[in-house]
Amino acid sequence: MKKLFIILSACVLAAACNDIVTYDTDLPDRFSNSGAPVIEAVYDIHDADLETPLTEGALAQIIHIVGKNLANPTSVSFNGIETDLDKCYCENEHSYILIPRVMPSAVSNTLEYKTSKGSVSIDFEISVPELRLDGLANEFASAGSTVRVAGDYFDLYGFGAEGSDASITIGTNPVEIASADENGLYIVIPEGTPDRTLITFSWNDLKLGPQTKKIPFRNTSYLFFKNFATTGFWDADLAASVVTDGTAEGDPESPGYKFWRFKNSYASWTWNSLGMGDGWYYDTPEDWATNWVFKFELWTNPAKPVPAYNAAANQGLFVQLNLKANVPLDLGGGAINTGGEWRTFSFPLSKVASEMPSSGDYWGFAFTIQPPTDWDVDFAIANIRIEPENY
Repeated sequence: MKKLFIILSACVLAAACNDIVTYDTDLPDRFSNSGAPVIEAVYDIHDADLETPLTEGALAQIIHIVGKNLANPTSVSFNGIETDLDKCYCENEHSYILIPRVMPSAVSNTLEYKTSKGSVSIDFEISVPELRLDGLANEFASAGSTVRVAGDYFDLYGFGAEGSDASITIGTNPVEIASADENGLYIVIPEGTPDRTLITFSWNDLKLGPQTKKIPFRNTSYLFFKNFATTGFWDADLAASVVTDGTAEGDPESPGYKFWRFKNSYASWTWNSLGMGDGWYYDTPEDWATNWVFKFELWTNPAKPVPAYNAAANQGLFVQLNLKANVPLDLGGGAINTGGEWRTFSFPLSKVASEMPSSGDYWGFAFTIQPPTDWDVDFAIANIRIEPENY
C-alpha cells in the first residue's frame, strides 16, 4: 500500500509539472514591443478603475499611461525634462511614470514617450506651483541660529542651488542657506542681527517674472506686553503661576521676553481665563482691519500637544481683545504639537479684533481655555503682537 501511494504521488507531480510548462508557453509577452509606442489615455495611479482620464498632472505625481508598445522606454519627458526610469514600471500596455519634481526652464505642455521602436508625443499640461513664502517658522529665533522657513517649493525655484539667481539677503549681505530640498528650506540668521530686521527673498517666476518678498525677524514694534512690566492682571495669583522667563523646571528657552506657560489639567467645559490690562503705547495703524495680522509664538511639550479646537461645541482656546467678544483660536488641523520648539502662528487681525485701542488708552486682553473634554496640557505662548501682513 505504501509503495502504491508513492507511485501515485509521483504521477500527480509529473502531471502538475507538465501543466506548468504548458501555461508558461501561453503567457503573453508583456515586455516586448511590436512597433512605435501608442498612448491611449493617462490616469492618476490611484484611479484603479480607470474612470477619469487626465489631460494635466502635477510635479511628483505618479501617472498610469494606458496604450500599446510602452515597454522598455528609453526616455519619458515632461516639458523637456526626463523622468528617472529607475523609478518607473513599464509593460507593453501599461506604464507607471513619476512626473519629475523639477522646474522646467520653458513650458511646452508636452509628454514625450520614446522606445527603441519610435516615439509619441501628446499634449499634457504640468501645473507649476507658485512659490509659497509664509515667513520664518519661528520669527523670534535667536540671531546665529538655524531656522526653518515656512512655505513650499523653495528648491524648485533655485534656493540653495549653485548658480541660481534666487537669493536671500539682509540689506546687501547674503544669508547662508543651511539646506534646501523638497523637505524644506533652512537658513542661518547671522550673528548680531538686530530685532526688527527684514529678510529679503528674490526669485524668478516662470509666469510673473522676477519676484521679491520681505519677511520679518523679531519684529518687536507692536508687542502687547514687554515682560509684563506695566501689566495689571485681574488675578495676580493666577498670573504668578503662569508667567515665567524660561528658568523654571521644564521651561522652553525664553524667546527674549517673559511668557505664559500653562502646565495644568483643566476639566471639560470649565472657563479658565487669564485677564489683564495695560496701556496702549502705539499709534494704531489706520488699515489695521485690512492689512494687519495678530501673531504669537507657541511652544508645546512634545508629550502633551494642544488639543484641536472643537468647532461644533465652540470650545478650545480663546482670546478677547479690547474687552470685546471672545474669539476662538483655531490653530488648524488636529492637535498641535510643535515638538518642543517655538513656532509662529498668525491670524488676520480683523478676525481677532472688532475694535482697536487708540494711543494712550488703557485696554484689556484675556486668554481663555475652555476644553470640550478634560485636558492635561503643557504649552507656552509668547510675544503677542500685531504686524503688517506684508512688508
